[in-house]
Amino acid sequence: MKALLTSLDVLLVFLAVMVMGIGLIRNLAYAWPPKEERPPGNWRDLLAYIFKQREIARRPAVGAAHTAVFWGVVLPMIVIIAAQFGFVLPEALSRLLHLLQDAFGVILLAGTLYLLARRLKLSSSSCPGPQRTTLLMGMLTIIAITGFLAEGARLKILYPGNFFWFSPVGWVFAQPLPASPLLMQAMIRLHFFAVLSLIAMTPFSFLRHAVAAPLNVFFKKQTAPGSLRELHPEVGDIGARTALDLSWKQLLDVEACVACGRCEENCPASISGKRLSPRNVMRQIYSQIKVSGIARTGSGESSGAPPLSSVISGEEFWACTSCMACVTHCPVYAEPLDKIIDLRRYQVLGEGQLPAEARGMIRNLDLYGDTQGKGAVHRTDWAMHRGAPILESVESPVDILLWVGCAGAFHPRNQQTTRSMVKILQTAGIRFAISGKAERCCGDPARRLGDEPLFRRLAQQNIEQFERYEIRTVVTLCPHCLNTLKNEYPALGAQLTVIHATEYVQGLLDAGRIRMKYPLAKTLAVHDACYLGRNGVYQAPRRLCRNIPELTLSELKRNRENAFCCGGGGGRMWLHEHGGRNINVIRAEEIAETHVDVIGVSCPYCQVMLDDGVKSLELEKPPVVTDIMDIVADALE
Repeated sequence: MKALLTSLDVLLVFLAVMVMGIGLIRNLAYAWPPKEERPPGNWRDLLAYIFKQREIARRPAVGAAHTAVFWGVVLPMIVIIAAQFGFVLPEALSRLLHLLQDAFGVILLAGTLYLLARRLKLSSSSCPGPQRTTLLMGMLTIIAITGFLAEGARLKILYPGNFFWFSPVGWVFAQPLPASPLLMQAMIRLHFFAVLSLIAMTPFSFLRHAVAAPLNVFFKKQTAPGSLRELHPEVGDIGARTALDLSWKQLLDVEACVACGRCEENCPASISGKRLSPRNVMRQIYSQIKVSGIARTGSGESSGAPPLSSVISGEEFWACTSCMACVTHCPVYAEPLDKIIDLRRYQVLGEGQLPAEARGMIRNLDLYGDTQGKGAVHRTDWAMHRGAPILESVESPVDILLWVGCAGAFHPRNQQTTRSMVKILQTAGIRFAISGKAERCCGDPARRLGDEPLFRRLAQQNIEQFERYEIRTVVTLCPHCLNTLKNEYPALGAQLTVIHATEYVQGLLDAGRIRMKYPLAKTLAVHDACYLGRNGVYQAPRRLCRNIPELTLSELKRNRENAFCCGGGGGRMWLHEHGGRNINVIRAEEIAETHVDVIGVSCPYCQVMLDDGVKSLELEKPPVVTDIMDIVADALE
């Protein structure tokens, strides 16, 4: 292949690349990690993300179109660059490359037109669609069409009337064209200048996500999805008042967001008609970044930055259930949730604006160490005459600590589930104990509602107990406690193996330490608790149910990673729902449509919320909401 670029062309390419480089440095400097905070990055995840594009392909049509545009740009670009080095290829291979370029040109054009049409269709006040993508899609369309026109003009000049299998699309474009060298040169130059324009406009257009998104994947959070950013109130870090208060990784998340809407489509608050839209939260923060001048200065030294509360209302960020659906479904690993929590943190710690309904619960945590305000003296009332050993009275080391939690200790319905768990452990001959009066709330409600100091105080009290009694393995019935103890306590010094009850009991069943004997001739559907699923526990509840004689397992319409929240997480258990429909009622209606006899849950919040939701439907034969541990205990031999 003969080199195609002149000296002027090389200069223009250099200028375009230089403009792109300078623009990216200026516009992404604020989202680049400082040297002292820079994580190592993950090349394996980045390469898998680029070549597999598995996250984007969760939507088959959109994924196919995105993949078409990506490879439709990358592969021809590789061929063009390689051609400048004067390689001489065999004729057969050269023609094959021509055919591939034709094919990928068609793929690029089809993918571009599909994505543009979809954006136009989805255009709304909450979706900045066409205005952000029209120019980009238009440029890609011009590049594809001018490339075909240049090839068509070349074929018409060199091979008039002939059909060549290695350039079928070029042949089609050649048919109406005159055999004009001037036209061919015009199309070549137009194609070339369009490519250079696309390169130069990258930092200043929607195409910037092609750099920011892979960068976000490379630096994606390596800790568990349910863990939150550590605050440092002692140095004035009390959440996010302005965009300047967000960390570099949070700003990179915002930069990488493409406003595709997957977070909004899976957000229970959005689905139920409330004002919260995770996509809008990300877009509003992005607008504040530009207003604050962070992108121009590359630092957080700008003064007079407007507060985020001026564009994101309390009605929005208090509606979040922290279910992490937005995190799970984001194709670029952006996390709207941690920005929402940081907004809450500032409202509570900086403004003292905790919602009125939650103040009683927070006061209970502060004074009594539990959400109910019953106090340590009543923490073991549920265990009366149950033979549950307490740590302080156990002489020899135990196999596990059974973490009871506030709901398991005080809510009448959840108390029964805790007793069922004790029965299972006793049947299996497990050496276990409970913390008893020494146990405090794990702190999840306080942290999700923004009271970080209270969370830390409760956590430190619990960690001291773990260290005093050398506790290394904890089993809990509550997914919120699971997430907090497993994913957030280690940052405070805890060294624990934390297991959810369904996983632990399934292990006992696999080891033959318990057996299911008594049948349950019912149809059951498993409701996947958010914080259980986000910690990767989907199979254990189902495997337990399959081992119960005569029990028929069914599936809800939305299940596993697509499951719908009960509405109780993120502190919402203690808040009223304002606007839209109640989330637990929506889920209850979905359950009722399956006509199952039993809905099996693995979370105390879900049990309370779904039971209330089902009762509100006033069905003639409502499904029974029960914890899977209760079913297992009743079926034990």
